[in-house]
Amino acid sequence: MTTPLDALVAALRDAASYNAAAEAPPEAIVWCDAQHEFLPLLPALRDRLPELLTYGEFDLATRTGPAIWLRAATERAIDSVSWPEDATPIIYLPGIGRETLKGAEDCPALLQPLIWFTVAGSFFGHINGKDWTLRGFLAAERGSLKLTLADDANTRSALAHAALRFCTRPIEELRGKRWDADQLNSLLAPDLAADMLDWIDGAFSELADAGRFAAFASIAEKELKFDPRKLSRQDAVTRLAKREGRWAAIWSRFADSTGYAGVVGYLGVAEPGTLFDHAENRDSYPKLNAQAEIKLREELGKFAELSLAEARHRIATLENEHGWRRETVWARRGEAPLARALSHLAAVAKANPLPSHDGAALAEAYVADGARTDWAAMAALEAAPRELDRVAVTTALRATYLPWLEEGALALQELVRTGKVRFAGAPTSKPTASTILFVDGFRMDLAHELVRLLETEGVTVSLGWAWSGFPTVTATCKPMASPVASMLIGPSTTTDVLPLSQDGKPATKAVLFKLMQAEGWETDNTLLSSGKLWAETGRFDEEGHALGARLAERLSPGIRDAADRVLQLVRQGRSVRIVTDHGWLLMPGGLQQAALDIGLVEPNGKRTRCAMVKPKAQTSYLQVPWSWNDEVSIAAATGARSFYASYEYAHGGISPQECVLPVLEVAGNGMQRDVSIHRAAWEGLRLRVEVSGGADLHIDLRLGAETSGPTLIKGGRVLDENGRTSFLVSDEHEREAVCLVVLDDDSRVLAHRVLTVGGE
Repeated sequence: MTTPLDALVAALRDAASYNAAAEAPPEAIVWCDAQHEFLPLLPALRDRLPELLTYGEFDLATRTGPAIWLRAATERAIDSVSWPEDATPIIYLPGIGRETLKGAEDCPALLQPLIWFTVAGSFFGHINGKDWTLRGFLAAERGSLKLTLADDANTRSALAHAALRFCTRPIEELRGKRWDADQLNSLLAPDLAADMLDWIDGAFSELADAGRFAAFASIAEKELKFDPRKLSRQDAVTRLAKREGRWAAIWSRFADSTGYAGVVGYLGVAEPGTLFDHAENRDSYPKLNAQAEIKLREELGKFAELSLAEARHRIATLENEHGWRRETVWARRGEAPLARALSHLAAVAKANPLPSHDGAALAEAYVADGARTDWAAMAALEAAPRELDRVAVTTALRATYLPWLEEGALALQELVRTGKVRFAGAPTSKPTASTILFVDGFRMDLAHELVRLLETEGVTVSLGWAWSGFPTVTATCKPMASPVASMLIGPSTTTDVLPLSQDGKPATKAVLFKLMQAEGWETDNTLLSSGKLWAETGRFDEEGHALGARLAERLSPGIRDAADRVLQLVRQGRSVRIVTDHGWLLMPGGLQQAALDIGLVEPNGKRTRCAMVKPKAQTSYLQVPWSWNDEVSIAAATGARSFYASYEYAHGGISPQECVLPVLEVAGNGMQRDVSIHRAAWEGLRLRVEVSGGADLHIDLRLGAETSGPTLIKGGRVLDENGRTSFLVSDEHEREAVCLVVLDDDSRVLAHRVLTVGGE
């Protein structure tokens, strides 16, 4: 017996008890309820008591009917109504007291078929011979529950509304306190904040749920001094926006949610009434946020007229003015995109220049700090998907990010010009890694994000860097990253900067794969448990050429896909080396154009930042040997420019973004196991457990809903090679909440689930 409802079921069945030595068994239990007090419990009781019959209009589904039908049903004369052979039928009579039945001469004719049961049956009631009231059953000193309930009109009314909620709570929670109207209302409407927001939103009304509304209105009037029966929803929103007293907690609930469109609508027509309101609760009103977004958009649109120093100063000023809006409910609802973008623009504006005296120093500074500026620029674009906002962000980036790109590219180009940086040449040896994952167009800022994602998954990963080949295009650099690069050669003349196999075939993807397969490399992305594997993922370069600046919106999903591929390999126990071919430049609105000299061959395809130099031709652009053959010279566009106009996405030239490539080493045994509780089923008090990925892990059952509760299994259990085990739990904990936890050898919780002892 754990709830009052359980006690009521037991009491009803116990009413059928009789002295076999002196009495015949009762033919029925007669349950009179003159004030309809038990009526809210009937649906739950019918599920528990198939022998429960109800007097009223005929309804076979609820086993309800007139007296003559009830008389027939108790005799088991109605085929569609049945109950266990050992159960005594219970006849519930709402609105009728036992005195009505006992006064046979005055009993209404429609009830007279039931008079027989006053003799042949047993009444369900108090030991003093009176019918139970609901409060009486719950609070009687000579009853089984002995709960403490106030005896006043408000409490009786509240109990009528909250009967089902009260009677289905554990008895242990109900004992030890005095239940009055307020306490009972709090059961029916336990969450004032949620109820108030639902009411304002229109999802909850008196018409839809009168009992809940009555409880809610009573609590709101007492705790908020607000009566929803007399005041409007707009009145409530006025108080909500001011957040005074207990309204602050309701605002917090609203602010933590992304729903309540009706509440937003009411707030949308509200405005602060005074300057004080504006200062204290400026984040309450969506109109103020919308006005601030318009103002910020206008300010960012003026950046085209500013110098770099002026733009940086202005962004700092705007950040001070608008940064607070990122913490508001409107930002969380996506209504402050420019305020979000501004934080990333502020990071771009603070970018440090890269060292220009040494190539390694420049590369290491770019890896440690500069790549984060690139990511901030991409994040600013991602934060502003609407064209109206994107134009404003673009203007700000061209004033702050473009000069930084230009400066870094010029610094690296000068180091290359003076021989202080040499790009990678054709590899002469085979790789030491046995699993290589190639990610197309995998720039350094993306690598940092991938490292962050993998580390949150428990993966051990290290990030290094290497110089790219030149030009920084797929044709030249992807073959260099392949495990068969040492088997390729560079011809002395080329128009496509693509190396050749030993038999003179261009090193296309098909040719590279054939060479790899001949060397024992799998190339079909299979997840074999052993063997050398070349796998590919990512479409950053492909999408960059297709989408331009819109690539920024695809970076995070692409990195997530790359992380998923890495995790697949690592969960096999593979150690993975992640490589790429080249990086890229991205500038919304287009990179500035570099004019082609007469001595240059116009770039073709996707090579917008490099051009072939005609034999013996002179050019003002920096010339760099082709990585596959020093006899071939290729010109690089100056700074962060493109030989084609209006290209937002480009590569092929010389810049830290294109040439400093990430190289990641991922340990095959350095991640947390992928563990989940597949099955936890009770067979009585025995719990059978199956854990996916749980072989040889430990399992424990702890009292309560927390993972830190006291153990119920002395010494715990070790899962077998299939992740399975079973154990018994003492019956003293039956129906109590427990937490099933899966642990590793260091007692770290890998998975957990809350259960109820003996059942779901």
